[in-house]
Amino acid sequence: MKTTFKNIAIATSLCSALFLAPISFAGNDSSTHQGCRDNSHQPMSEKKLAKLTRKLGLSESQQADIKALNSEEKAQMQVLKPAMAAFREQIKALMSAESFDEEAFVQLQASNQDVFSAMALTKAKSKFAMKSVLTEEQLAKFRSMKHKRSRR
Repeated sequence: MKTTFKNIAIATSLCSALFLAPISFAGNDSSTHQGCRDNSHQPMSEKKLAKLTRKLGLSESQQADIKALNSEEKAQMQVLKPAMAAFREQIKALMSAESFDEEAFVQLQASNQDVFSAMALTKAKSKFAMKSVLTEEQLAKFRSMKHKRSRR
């Protein structure tokens, strides 16, 4: 009797898990995650700046310099945003086709290399300029923070 009850309980819980799993994912669509991907190319947030200020002991002038660098980077990225949006739409069109066209994908990647290069250059310039604002001690501390983060 106990094994029968146990088997029925296991079967019921498995059936309910299989039935309820698609319902729990029904509200999740890729549009909610789109903002996260766009933020990956955005300059440092206020929260990150506050953390850096606290950890590195940034002065008011250093904070102002970093904010100015962030706004400059943001402006440069805004110029590239329409090109990236068009690229993503073209990628979606390629992926929704019945068969994968490898040549079209390679051509699309190649035609957008200037945009990718411009984004990488903007990010690299911004990082270099931010590091030039820091003192030697702060830069050493920043590198150790980055090293600790990369080990995780």
